[in-house]
Amino acid sequence: MILGIGIDIIHLSRIKALLTRKPTSLLHFSKRILSDGELKEFNIFFSNQKKNLISANNLSQNNSKQDKIMINNNIIKYLAVRWTLKEAAYKALFPHYRLTWKDISISKIKEKPHFMIHNVSQKGINNIKVHSSVSHDEKYVISQVLIESITC
Repeated sequence: MILGIGIDIIHLSRIKALLTRKPTSLLHFSKRILSDGELKEFNIFFSNQKKNLISANNLSQNNSKQDKIMINNNIIKYLAVRWTLKEAAYKALFPHYRLTWKDISISKIKEKPHFMIHNVSQKGINNIKVHSSVSHDEKYVISQVLIESITC
């Protein structure tokens, strides 16, 4: 039985604006929407992005601005995908269940988003399967989530 379907779309410039407001915006934003596990994954991703930037700058000083833009876009897309997936999951379960940003962790398994809902028993959510789809281009990220109840 389908419990709900949610969809969310975001313009990447909105995420970029949120991340560039203040020097601490990236840290505050990522701490707000990412679970503890996602935050660890993001820190590894972000560290690798900085290393790639240093390597790219060493190879070609002429392209350093372009490399910074590419890396910023990678970070923006990384966070935008998680934002839209979590929003879509929230919409799929609302009003029966109210999830927070931290209740959902998303990881990639075989190139597909994998959902983990924390404190499931406390939320009253049992025996569910989450299906998701993400698409993105230069300007937008869109995610759709379908949540079904699995009955034995």
